[in-house]
Amino acid sequence: MLTLVGSRFHFRRVVPAALRPILGKSEIWISLGTAGKVEARRRAAELHGQTSDLFRGLRSVSRSKPPSANDSADFITKHGFKTKDDVYRALLEKYQDMLVTQETTRKNDVSSAEMAGQIKYYKSVMQHAHDVRALSAGIEKVIAVALDSQNHMTTMTRKLIEASNISAAEKKGLENEIKRLHETLLSTFTKALDGRSAATETSAPATNETETKPKKGVATPKTRPAILLTEALNRFLNSKPAKSLETQRDTSRTVALFIEAFGDKSIREIDGKVAGDFRDVLFSLPASHGKTKNLSLQEEIERAASHDVSTLSAKTVKNHFMRLSSLWNDFLRRDMVEKNPWGNWDFNLTKKNPRRAWTAEEMDKLLQTPWPLCNISVDTFQGITMVAAYSGMRLGEICNLRNEDIEIIDGVLCFRICAHPEDNWSPKTEAGERLVPIHSALLDWGILNFQKTGEKYLFSDLKNSQDGNRGADLSRAFSRYKTMMELPPAVTFHGFRHTVSTLLRNQNSDIRELWIDALLGHEASHKSQGATTYLSGIEIHNLKRTVEAIQHPSFIFPKFSVS
Repeated sequence: MLTLVGSRFHFRRVVPAALRPILGKSEIWISLGTAGKVEARRRAAELHGQTSDLFRGLRSVSRSKPPSANDSADFITKHGFKTKDDVYRALLEKYQDMLVTQETTRKNDVSSAEMAGQIKYYKSVMQHAHDVRALSAGIEKVIAVALDSQNHMTTMTRKLIEASNISAAEKKGLENEIKRLHETLLSTFTKALDGRSAATETSAPATNETETKPKKGVATPKTRPAILLTEALNRFLNSKPAKSLETQRDTSRTVALFIEAFGDKSIREIDGKVAGDFRDVLFSLPASHGKTKNLSLQEEIERAASHDVSTLSAKTVKNHFMRLSSLWNDFLRRDMVEKNPWGNWDFNLTKKNPRRAWTAEEMDKLLQTPWPLCNISVDTFQGITMVAAYSGMRLGEICNLRNEDIEIIDGVLCFRICAHPEDNWSPKTEAGERLVPIHSALLDWGILNFQKTGEKYLFSDLKNSQDGNRGADLSRAFSRYKTMMELPPAVTFHGFRHTVSTLLRNQNSDIRELWIDALLGHEASHKSQGATTYLSGIEIHNLKRTVEAIQHPSFIFPKFSVS
């Protein structure tokens, strides 16, 4: 049984009555040397097995009746003992051996994960040594030739210096030969070092037993084996002194989130750009991330963007970066990486970070990448994307546009965004019901060609999902399209809305903030009654000026016309 004495557990077992005359004691009491109950149970189980073996051995020399003094004397004599004290000392030595074995087993258990990683690494090292042996030998031959050439050149240089009375023609010949040898030497060394670099970059360096040592004076580039993030994390968590359970849990969660977004990368591939992309991902995730088990990371980001739900706070994102920074500092100390990309990031904890907008390079990439074959036609994809880029409308607002929602107001062609109770759809907020003048770029492109006689919706080939969401299919298709283009997960369709907002608020003109809010369907930036009343009275021509201020000079698909 286990007994807690002070801060340490002890193993206690009663000696069978028949064996007490032989052992000279009624119970066995041994300190287990640990305060952990789980570890104490494991050690106690081992001691229980060993003492059981001991009891069985002692019973084998006992008769069915309780042993007498003569029996004890026979046992002592048979096993080479002189007194019962000798038996007791021998048993104590056996117990000490048990504890030594026990401690050895415990240490092996603690380092088993690290040993497994080392075994995997050295197996790859041995395979590398086998693969590059012939190449290394060839490189050494090239280096040997280069050294011979160097010696020859040195000899000729000495002759040239010493021979002051040779003719000009002979001197010129020696100089040309030295120049030729020098160029040969330089070329030979360059090829040798390039070959060595290529060999070490494609696999791990050879072990001391298998690698071919370079000639003296020839430098070889310093290389490190490519270690995946999961393997490096295991080394960090299993290092000594052991990390706390809280650190292990939190760091593992952050790394798992990174791997879900970017895959299990080599730690040397993770640079500042990757860290920045992960920062964007974190700021795009909903605050409830992880509670909806059936959604992928990308689906969570899309849901947060399309529904404008609250995202992770700056403090949460900072905590993720601090864990990764601590992990990378450990890698730096072990010379596994060259720098820490997770440090020196700004986290403004006093305000919410803006959502991710599209960069010009990302929009160019979208133009150049063909839309894949799916249940959404390329025309519909391009039309919806153009409307988003040149109006800032939400995806749900665009997909639910009806042909009757295109109206001329005071001579300006507009999209009217309003509720459709019969279809159980309405804008996200009261401010979402608004007029959006149609950008001249959209009219020139051919957006009105989507109007078809007899059709209810402008983009008529979209279908409702089970919950009545007309944009669900396009949202999923766009997510796959984005992944195919290898864009960061934080870049979403909803990002066009933020791109438009950023363009309008940063342009140098007299476009007023209230006009921008009215165009995008935002609540008034100023919550006063006067501002709210003014919003409802903004002239359509001011909204038209605001729309036309949206400029993407290079972002436009080939002109659309009725096929």
